[in-house]
Formats: sequence, structure tokens, C-alpha cells
Amino acid sequence: MNLKTEILNRYRGYIMLNKNVFIAGVCAFMVSMLVAEAYYYTMGSSAALNSTLSVAVEYGVYIPLFTYLYYRDNRNRYRDGPSILWRRVFSDARKLVTTLSIAELVYVAVRGYMHYHLLTMGMQPYQAALISSILASMLFYAVVNIGARVSGLFN
Repeated sequence: MNLKTEILNRYRGYIMLNKNVFIAGVCAFMVSMLVAEAYYYTMGSSAALNSTLSVAVEYGVYIPLFTYLYYRDNRNRYRDGPSILWRRVFSDARKLVTTLSIAELVYVAVRGYMHYHLLTMGMQPYQAALISSILASMLFYAVVNIGARVSGLFN
């Protein structure tokens, strides 16, 4: 077996987790950016309401999409023939919820503050959404991967 295949097999869980977070995050970001822009031009220019609505919409898209993608990639991991390994399901769910909750707290704090700050500086809503999401996402990925490692999610 070559080194690349060995690394992919060893870190498959982390790669799939990051893939799912990325896909769900990009989709949620795009919807959030459109909502931030639409709110700005139709409802007013309140930076606080714009950033709050933008973050809320982002979570409304992100959480269901991530849950579906994670389940789709890991459903065989929790089966032993026809039976479901409930102990493993609950153990992994606890680890995943803990890891993602901490990362989400970091994300929402950074994303909300940066979006608000950039709007008050006069930046366009879509630009503020883009920059704040990129910065918050970088921190989010770091916290998710560290949390998954510490919690032993893929051991």
C-alpha cells in the first residue's frame, strides 16, 4: 500500500467530517450572504439586525444539511448486519455534539462580531458576510479538528 492510500485510510473520518462541514458551510454561507444583501436593500441598513438575521439563516441551512451529510457518510459505521449499534451511535453523537458546540460558539461569536464591525465600517453586506464567514470558518475548522482529536471521535 502506498503512503497516500495509507494516510487516506487512517484519516478517513477526519477527511469526511471536514468535507461535510465544508459543503454544508458553503451552502449555508451562500444563502446567508443573499439574505444579508436582500435585507440591506429591502428592510433597512441596521447592522445589528442584518448580522443577527444572517447568522440565524446560516444556521438554519447548515445544521440540517450537515446532519444529513454526516449520516449519509457514516451510516454503515453504526450497523452490524441488520442490527444497529446504539451504544456507538450515542457515544459518537455525544462526542460530535460536544465538539461542534464548542466550535459553533467560536464561529458565531467571531462571525457575528466581524459582520457587525465590517458593516459599521461601511462595507457592503455581501462583502462583510464573505470576510466574516471566511475568518470565522478558519477558526471553526481548527476547533472542530482539535475537538474531534481530543474527544476520540474517530478512534
